Amino acid sequence: MQSEEQVLTKSFKYFDLNNNGTVEPEEFAKAIEKIGIMIPTRQDLNALFSLYDADGSGALSYKEFSSALFSRPMTSGGGSANRGPEELAEVLKTKLVSRGSRGFIGL
Repeated sequence: MQSEEQVLTKSFKYFDLNNNGTVEPEEFAKAIEKIGIMIPTRQDLNALFSLYDADGSGALSYKEFSSALFSRPMTSGGGSANRGPEELAEVLKTKLVSRGSRGFIGL
């Protein structure tokens, strides 16, 4: 069994494709697509990314990544295709948590 911290670290590394210690929007988009979340528009992707980019730097640090995944309360969302950025963030959070609880989110 892996600890939450180990799962978060592996998850962050999965998102950090170039291993530079941060996740840029392009890496974020590729990683969420690999786990099955389709973002309809670039504007929606940018809005979702900005929810996680707390300091507005244009890149996610590990601290921002882990804080965003586990500091917001879970909400039940509908299956609507027209989800807002907050709902898309919850979908991402739910997928990461569920895959992480099985060990590792990578494919």
